[in-house]
Amino acid sequence: MPTAESEYVGKPTCDNCGTDEFIYLESYIPPVYRRDGAVRTLGEVAYTCTRCEQFSAHSVPASWTPPGWYLG
Repeated sequence: MPTAESEYVGKPTCDNCGTDEFIYLESYIPPVYRRDGAVRTLGEVAYTCTRCEQFSAHSVPASWTPPGWYLG
């Protein structure tokens, strides 16, 4: 898996297209929480825009998860 950009945190959105409409999710790693409920590490996402074929990978806010995703 490609390394995530260490400083950027945001929802998956194509920088070229300015939308998430054409995002194809390659991978998602959920955040890790400490026992007290605080976030230890943010989640990470890797994705490709199917419109312009731009790849990106970075951290996502702890509140963001892919649509339909759940731990189960």
